[in-house]
Amino acid sequence: MKFRSYFSGILLISLAACQQPSTHMPEVSQQELAAEEAYQQHMLDDAKKTGGVVSPWRNRAGISKQFERAADRVDRAGGKMCQELGLPDQDRRCYFYFKISRDDELNAHADGNTIVIYNGMMRFLKDEDEVGIVLAHELAHNMMGHPAASTNNVMAGALLGALVDTVAASQGLSTGGGLSDMGANAGLLSYSVSFEEEADYVGLYIAARAGYDISKAAGLWRRMTLENPKGLFREVTHPSNPRRAAALNKTVYEINYKRENGVALIPDFKG
Repeated sequence: MKFRSYFSGILLISLAACQQPSTHMPEVSQQELAAEEAYQQHMLDDAKKTGGVVSPWRNRAGISKQFERAADRVDRAGGKMCQELGLPDQDRRCYFYFKISRDDELNAHADGNTIVIYNGMMRFLKDEDEVGIVLAHELAHNMMGHPAASTNNVMAGALLGALVDTVAASQGLSTGGGLSDMGANAGLLSYSVSFEEEADYVGLYIAARAGYDISKAAGLWRRMTLENPKGLFREVTHPSNPRRAAALNKTVYEINYKRENGVALIPDFKG
């Protein structure tokens, strides 16, 4: 047990070298987070008093057309910003495939090549502004290289863990390959939440440049809490819904400030 605890510390320290976000995202203070948590908890309490909220799930007319328009606008806006940032010089792609999955799951994802939004998510979203915000978030994942970075972080953690397993075996200590698995899991989680926060941040710039009403972003995540109350405090692979809502509101303020002062709508990067 002491051996595992000791090397667990080494794994976590070493994984600090994993790939991480490169933008200077707005920081949410404890006071801001607490205020948003209280607000969303109040929403949940009110919903309980009335026996729950009216289901947001609907079959909206023209849902496919909204997806097509949003995908086209987001793709163009994201591609242009990607080029302005010089990402092709870093071997980054700027354009990706968009598609709808027939699955009714409330989800969307990006895999480095494709941006997929599920039918369940399309039915949950209220209008094209929200569709654009979600697609822009997923495009930001691909544009910033998050899928590849997550894979590399998992591999780095697994290799480091395997090395420690080998060293342990040479000393007559059997770990059963456990540290390799531990390292892979640590690599997966090392910057997972931060990548989501960065996709929210960069994605809102893309949505703004695509002409969508980004002031609706925080409300979207507040409705997510009503749909799944576990999102109120849970932070494993994603930020909690209150943290996302608070950070998105600060990003909206940042973007509006730049608009009003003639500053280019480009995310702030570290350094």
